[in-house]
Amino acid sequence: MHNKLIAILLSMIIVSGLIYTHPAFAHNFGGDQSASWLAKMAEIRTEIGLVAKHVGDKNAVGYYSDALGEYWNVNDTREMGERNTLLQTEIPSTINATLSDAQAGNQSAVTNDVSKLNGYLDESIPVRIDAGKLNNSTVQALAVIFVQKEALEKYGIALNTTTDLNDMSQMSMSGGSMSNNMSMSSAVINRNAYENSIGLATAAQSMFSDLAAKNPGQSVANTKISTAFTKLVQDLNNKADVNTIMMDVHVNIHPVIIRAYNIQGVDATTTNAGVPAVPEFPLPSLLVVVSIAGVVVATRFRTRLGF
Repeated sequence: MHNKLIAILLSMIIVSGLIYTHPAFAHNFGGDQSASWLAKMAEIRTEIGLVAKHVGDKNAVGYYSDALGEYWNVNDTREMGERNTLLQTEIPSTINATLSDAQAGNQSAVTNDVSKLNGYLDESIPVRIDAGKLNNSTVQALAVIFVQKEALEKYGIALNTTTDLNDMSQMSMSGGSMSNNMSMSSAVINRNAYENSIGLATAAQSMFSDLAAKNPGQSVANTKISTAFTKLVQDLNNKADVNTIMMDVHVNIHPVIIRAYNIQGVDATTTNAGVPAVPEFPLPSLLVVVSIAGVVVATRFRTRLGF
């Protein structure tokens, strides 16, 4: 009877542990609202800047209108209203005005719209982000990664590839550009998405340059990352194959920026304080292990324990 009870309890614990246990994946960046907002501002600036290059081109303006819809939506408007009602109104209305003026071919109006919008975006940053987070180098580095992630997504769309460039596991580790350091040129299917990918990668590069200037103590890492960003933008301009682009990011940028700026939640390598983190071992898994050990001990010594 006691053995059956023990078996039932053990089964229940194992099942519950399996339900809640989850694996850790390489370069699985955790979310941070402050970093996300910094990235969002850079992404909107990039899209609006590209709109200004295509005034009167309804196809291109339509593409960037959809892109802007990804970066600013009703939730962003609502959340901004919790902090600043003026910006809640002015940011989305100025985005819409820019798009309308661009569709109408009014270059001077678009130029004025872009200037106003950039001012509102700048104003929103200290409103939306606390000073401690705003000046945190880890938050700033994570924002760089978020923008670079969007660049890779847009490049995948540009090439109409089924490969998820942000998924490191889909990168080929043998042959091609990995082995001979050469890249095959890719055919661009979506010209707007291609231009967008370069714009976003350039924005991420600029963000990192600003971050590096504020952190001279990371000069060795900063040089490696800056060199890798230069190569990434160059490879995008040269329409490099997806494996080359993924190598630029997942091999040459991510590991270095993760270590240098103590980004959490990546391979469980570091904590925000720069102290090596304990490898991920979820509590349910630990519960399963401890429970099994307890049952083994109880079974072996059941006579002494009074079972």
